[in-house]
Order: sequence, then structure tokens, then C-alpha cells
Amino acid sequence: MAKPELWSSPVVQTLFARSPPAPLSPKGIWRQDLTAQINQLSANLNVRAVLHLLNDDFNACHELAQTQEGNPYADHLHSIAHRREPDYWNSKYWIARFSHENLLEIYSPGGTVTQAKHEMDKFVDAVQSVEISGKGVSDHEKKQWEEMTKLARILIDME
Repeated sequence: MAKPELWSSPVVQTLFARSPPAPLSPKGIWRQDLTAQINQLSANLNVRAVLHLLNDDFNACHELAQTQEGNPYADHLHSIAHRREPDYWNSKYWIARFSHENLLEIYSPGGTVTQAKHEMDKFVDAVQSVEISGKGVSDHEKKQWEEMTKLARILIDME
């Protein structure tokens, strides 16, 4: 599927228009009806995986990411899926395993890859703390949504 067609697809439009942002650790898929539609898109595996992630279907995201272990974008998706499960240790494991040219754009504009990965680790810790305390959930949900939609935009634009 060409990039403009993908951007104009009802699935992508619906996911990007989602409000409020996705929960940190959802209890289920946001819109079950979108799962089949995402699977039917003529898009690469990473694009479909990130769309599943935006739909709170981290099992589908995880399955697609796992089939491409070693692909830096798939490993990135893998780390976010584990953070949202929540499986914080495993999220950090995957963070340590990858790097790609867009990390700075997402996590540390003007910084270094080391700083970006440090920010990712800090966010995992922050999410874990917020999930325990219940304080600051909304702010962290917004930050997570920005992270996931930035990654989605990058992957769709690479399509």
C-alpha cells in the first residue's frame, strides 16, 4: 500500500484520532473490529505491528515484532509492547538490544543515542512507579501516546 493510501485508510485515521490517549497498561483491545482491518492492510509487518500497538493489541504487536527479531524497529516495538503488558524488566531488555536512526527524534532531540536510550529506561521506571502510585497517570499516558504515534508516523513514512 502506498504511503498516501495508508495515511488515508480508515484504520489509520481512526487510530490517530483516538481520544483520550491509550492507557499505560490496557486491560484489553481498544477496538476489536480494527484487528482484522489492520491485518488486511497491505503494509509491512512493522507498520501493522505499530497499528496493533495503537489499538492496545500488544499480543498482535508482539507476535509480528517477534517474527522480525533483530530488526531495530521490530525490537523497538517489542520493548514498548512489554512495557504495556506490563513486563518492565523485559521492556528494558529489548531497549538494550536495539538502536535506529530515529531514536533521537522520538526520545532525545538534539541528544545522543545513549541519552535517548537512557530516556527510554527512565520512562519504563516512571510508568512502573505511576502504575503503583496512581499519580500522574494522565501525563504519562499522553507521553506514551506521543511516543507511539511518533514511531507510527516514522514507520508509515518509511513504507
